[in-house]
Amino acid sequence: MVPRRGALRLRHPSGCELLLDRETLELPSDAQQLVVLLPADRETVRAVDRLGDRTPGRLRAV
Repeated sequence: MVPRRGALRLRHPSGCELLLDRETLELPSDAQQLVVLLPADRETVRAVDRLGDRTPGRLRAV
């Protein structure tokens, strides 16, 4: 089942709250879909940076 598009609010085990936008990319040649989760606000961007202990503002595949 493909998740709905729109905002998804999660509470990470570390205690921080994450607000993620769900986007669905359709791949018609393969009849497949790819669901992408993107930070929906600056607080989530900062929380993800802290959780991953990485350079702030850089994207990475999860």
